[in-house]
This record gives sequence, C-alpha cells and structure tokens, in this order.
Amino acid sequence: MKKLLVLFLMLSIISININFDGIIKIYANNSINHLENVENNYINQLESISDQLYILDSNSLKAVMGKKDKAPLLKDASYIKSQIKSLRKELSQYHQTESGNVEKNPISLALLNTLNYYSMSLSFLTGFLTSDCESTQSKLLEQYYFSKAKGDETLLWTKSQIK
Repeated sequence: MKKLLVLFLMLSIISININFDGIIKIYANNSINHLENVENNYINQLESISDQLYILDSNSLKAVMGKKDKAPLLKDASYIKSQIKSLRKELSQYHQTESGNVEKNPISLALLNTLNYYSMSLSFLTGFLTSDCESTQSKLLEQYYFSKAKGDETLLWTKSQIK
C-alpha cells in the first residue's frame, strides 16, 4: 500500500512539473509575441512619420524654389508635430514600463531615439520654411538631412533587431 501511495505521489509531482513547464513556455512565447507586436506597431508609426517628412521635404523644396505659399506646408508640419508629440508620450511610457534601462531593453530606447531624430528633422525643416536667408536655409537643410538620415539609420537597426 505504501509503495502504491509513493508511486501515485511521484507520478502526480512529475505530471505537475511537466504541465507547469508547458504553461511557462506558452506564457513566455505569448509575452514575446505581444512585445514584438507592440514594437512593430511603433515601427509602423515611425515609418509613417518618416514618409511624411520625406513628402514635406520635397514639397518644401519646390515651394522655396518656386517662391510659392508656404502656409499649407507649415500646417502639414504642425500636424506631423502633433503626431510626434503623441507618439513620444506612448514611447516614453513604453520605455519606462520596459525598465527604462538600456541594457535590459535597448529596443525601446532605439524607438525613442528614432522619434527624437525625426522631431529634430521636423524642426530644421520648419526653420527652413520660415527663413528668408539663403545661407540659413542651406544650413537648416543640411541639418535636416543629417537628422533624417540618423533617424532612418536608427529605425533600420531597430527593425533588424526585432525580426
């Protein structure tokens, strides 16, 4: 009777361990998939902002060279700025929930840095639109392209780390 009881307890403990390990694996996989989905969503939003900056850049160059009205472009810039501001709040919260520590989650910091580069790009592009001095415009345009390139580079690195 003792042997039967010991055998029953051993089998119970073994089956509990097997089920517990399976539950942990399923939970961990679901957690990783959720993080990847969240990060991919942020990447899609950043790509959208990048595309909008590219279009605004192209239209700004045409407007300045053709001496056209810049008011609609400044309105577009204001809209992009509101998107950046909204996304910055989300990314800041995400970075804090993911520990706020570079070593533990460099992806959240890279997403935030990408957004900061795009924000700087927009500032330089807005300055380009509002300036009348050609040398100032040239400097602002140079800074815009540098910041935009750094943002695109950071975004590409982030995408490579996720996939």
